[in-house]
Amino acid sequence: MRNKPILPPTNQEIEEICRIINETLGFNYGSQKKYLIESRLNKRLLKLGIDNYQTYLAHLEQDAGERYILCELLTTNVTSFFREPVQFEYLARTLLPRFSTEKKGPKKIRCWSAGSSSGEEAYSIAITCHETLGKNWDIKVLATDISVEQLKIGSTGSFPREKLKSVPAHWRAKYFRPDQDKPDHVRVIPELRRAVLFRTANLLDNKSLPPHIRLDIIFCRNVFIYLSKEARLQIVDYFNYRLHPGGYLFLGHSESIDTTSDHRWLSLGKSIYKKR
Repeated sequence: MRNKPILPPTNQEIEEICRIINETLGFNYGSQKKYLIESRLNKRLLKLGIDNYQTYLAHLEQDAGERYILCELLTTNVTSFFREPVQFEYLARTLLPRFSTEKKGPKKIRCWSAGSSSGEEAYSIAITCHETLGKNWDIKVLATDISVEQLKIGSTGSFPREKLKSVPAHWRAKYFRPDQDKPDHVRVIPELRRAVLFRTANLLDNKSLPPHIRLDIIFCRNVFIYLSKEARLQIVDYFNYRLHPGGYLFLGHSESIDTTSDHRWLSLGKSIYKKR
């Protein structure tokens, strides 16, 4: 039996879906996202056997788990190894050597890749820390995202070979091995995999992470561009709370903090900030 064609959503139904997304993730979606919403949700409605958006909205109200699926479908998971390389160069050449010199107590570093998608950024941070700080350091990178499916990909540590084009050849040889289960994939070595912890978290939910977690470095890149001003300010406050004094925050190259009004941060250029 063929599925009924899905009735196009009304403007009111689109606005309601945008409201749910905005309340859940702090996004700034509006009617301009109608094409994106339809193109990504129609397949979901077909899978559920639903032929109209009014019924789907009722389903969202009844099933909290469906909201997470909605969020996964309507967010963009674009990532790569060593994306925006200028920041990784700064991390390796300036920040980590300085951190190593100034560090008091145990040789450990705690980093967070917020909005990590499938984990390429988190593994890139871990590789950079290992290469710069050396084997004597205790290195851990927390990788969080709202997408369970993307986190599953990252937690396997298995990636298509073509994704490693931006990884230097000597690092590919050092940190990756052929995936015996997938001929066109490679898998991160166990030591690197153990350095990265994957966990679901919503940046607007302060309880997504245990209260005791404090970080030395936070990467949250190309997330703010989707958020409302209010959500950005809330998350900046949250990052400030999570960072140790003197900790560092990396944003996307087109994202920034207004340090003229928020004096808690020192701008280092390249969308990198230090907590005062």
